[in-house]
Amino acid sequence: MDINNAPLVKALMEYVKQGTIRFHMPGHKGGKAFPKEFLDNLAAGDVTEIPGMDNLYCPAGVIAQAQMLAAKAFGAHHTFFMVNGSTAGIQAMIMAACKPGDKLIVPRNSHRSVWAAMILADVKPVYIQPRYDQENFMATQILVQDVQRALDENPDAVGVLVVHPNYYGMCSHLKQIERVVHGRGKLLLVDEAHGAHFIFHPDLPPSAGELGADMWVQSAHKTLPALTQAAYLHVKGPRVDAKRVAQVIAMLQTSSPSYLIMASLDWARALMEAEGKALIERLMQEIHYAKARLRSHIGLLTINDYDKGEEVEALDPTRLVLDVRPLGITGYRAEKLLREAGVQVEMSDIYRLVLICSVADDRATFKALVERLTNLIEKLPGHRLGPRAEYNKMSISQEIPQQMMSPREAFYSIIENIPIRESVGRICAGIIGAYPPGVPRFCPGELIDKEGIDELLNIQRYGGTLFGLVKNSLVPVVSE
Repeated sequence: MDINNAPLVKALMEYVKQGTIRFHMPGHKGGKAFPKEFLDNLAAGDVTEIPGMDNLYCPAGVIAQAQMLAAKAFGAHHTFFMVNGSTAGIQAMIMAACKPGDKLIVPRNSHRSVWAAMILADVKPVYIQPRYDQENFMATQILVQDVQRALDENPDAVGVLVVHPNYYGMCSHLKQIERVVHGRGKLLLVDEAHGAHFIFHPDLPPSAGELGADMWVQSAHKTLPALTQAAYLHVKGPRVDAKRVAQVIAMLQTSSPSYLIMASLDWARALMEAEGKALIERLMQEIHYAKARLRSHIGLLTINDYDKGEEVEALDPTRLVLDVRPLGITGYRAEKLLREAGVQVEMSDIYRLVLICSVADDRATFKALVERLTNLIEKLPGHRLGPRAEYNKMSISQEIPQQMMSPREAFYSIIENIPIRESVGRICAGIIGAYPPGVPRFCPGELIDKEGIDELLNIQRYGGTLFGLVKNSLVPVVSE
């Protein structure tokens, strides 16, 4: 049979044949960090709950052993293997912590799975706006004082959810936040999707578990050698009922969990426990090498060149964020040119490229990145940006819109999709925002105002992109 009749198979095979250098997830980077025996038997290892393979939702054998080993490695009391990614982990974390009608304090730059959990469990959000770096057009982290203020104003909130680190590798003052949260007798939940590697090297920021989180979720597939959708949900301390967590997970995840994903979680833990410190040491050296050469060859900046605000305690030294402004092009354009040159990054924004690096990357990978970025200079004439001053017109409001109904009420209302300019005065039924800053301007149940719509359209006018629209131009709103 010809694979041309299977378009997805064809596209995957074409991408593999191209030999693209991968600075995107998953962290195994095309299988480079997996043992040969595992790679040679992927199809054969795709099994179900046969004798000897245990059961994810009632583990008593090899899965139970693997989860206990992971709990020990990550400093948790209980670790659950997630086969539906951090998305299901975050949903399970929130639904295990909250009852219908409970309040949860969350940052506006939370993953969309947070809003899904609020809809599923009828949780009422109390929002904290992350700080915004106007000079570099990016959302950073939440302030400790803002957490304290939110708790003062909402003493009935169940707890606080923190994103640590964010996509750019910026870490909050999580220990200070932990003292504030636990000082009020509340729960600390952490979306640590991008920090699964933290625990394995002393020069990396501390993991959420080391800093006192009650529950934290990690996307192993982002920064560790694990298959896509592989994640961990960790529980630590007496404030959370692990049995309740297990019940919720069994409700949310597939009843046919992938043994390949679970095995990759087991492998990622085993490899990092045995060799993680040395592998991360090498990775940080290679990233330092790449930064030094990119600075000297073409004058590229990195996120380390930015002034760090009081809300950011540390940067992940394994997250490579390149500012391409010295090249006179946008990050979007740089990503396209790099892709044409055989390098695929994780994401781009108006000024930056975000590259996900893992222990599977070696000197040859970073050398190729430097060479191909250097060669891009020859293709730049004709693609220059206008005066940088124009982009300073992209103001970002720190105001949080008025909440008219809960996310669940908005979701279960009759919804219609209308042109963006006609949405003013209506109640948002989705998550609408722009890159930059990547933070929702309107969340489900909030009143859409003219200032917010003007802001979104202004960002779009100066090169940003809008997200959450239906068919690229319509806003989902609650029907009147």
